[in-house]
Formats: sequence, C-alpha cells, structure tokens
Amino acid sequence: MFTYKRRVKYYETDRMGVVHHSNYLRIIEEARMVWCDENIMTYKEMEKRGCIIPAASASENFLSYLRFDDPFRIEVKLIDFQGIKMTFSYKIFNENTEELCYTGESSHFFAKDCGNEQYLPYISFRKDFPEQYKKLRELAAESK
Repeated sequence: MFTYKRRVKYYETDRMGVVHHSNYLRIIEEARMVWCDENIMTYKEMEKRGCIIPAASASENFLSYLRFDDPFRIEVKLIDFQGIKMTFSYKIFNENTEELCYTGESSHFFAKDCGNEQYLPYISFRKDFPEQYKKLRELAAESK
C-alpha cells in the first residue's frame, strides 16, 4: 500500500466549507499519479513512449467530510492487474481525527496515444514496458 499526504486547498471546498464531491476524483488522481511515479515510471515518460492510461470506471463512497486546511492521507492500493487493465482502491482519512472520509475504486487501461482519435487501441504493456509490467504483477500479487 502507498500513502500520499497533503492538506485540503481552499479552492477544493464548496459554500458549505467541505470538499466538493467532484474534487475527490482529482485528489485520487493526484495520489495515483504519484503512485505511478514511484512504482512504474513518470506519466510524462510514459506519454513520451506513446502510452496513456485512460480511466475506464470509478466508484466512490462519501463517509465523512474534509474541510479547508484539514490534513489528510490517501491510501492507494493496486488491487488488480490483468496486463491491459489495472484497478486501484483508495481510502482517505482525516489525519487529525483518523476518521475514514472516503472509499473508492478506479480502473484504467493502457492505450496507444493516437492524438485526438476516438478509438484508443490497447497497448501491449508486457511487450512495450516489460520491466514495469513485471513490477505491476508483483504489486498486484502483494495486495492479495
């Protein structure tokens, strides 16, 4: 499991003073990108090599609220990797109270970067990124 920490930014909150629900997807994306940087390679390097990682699905459960300047941590876990597709789970905790505020999952696939085309062909991650493929297999096995 990977842990990412930071504080709630003012712009992430709504008129009620809590993190707006739409920002949780951005927050988990930020944590996932740092996870990728530390476990696979930087997203920028992947794009240079012609690979993008679009989202296939996302689900969320809002359990409590985070407010402006609350410190929080996100626990990111790769829970499945099938060579083409990978699925992550997320838990967000308020660092002051240890309260679980959010749980979610997202699935992503590896695709060839074809510019603005609507069709995104899958990429052979095993063939084109063998070292990273091996690392993802190991990380997925650890989470079971």
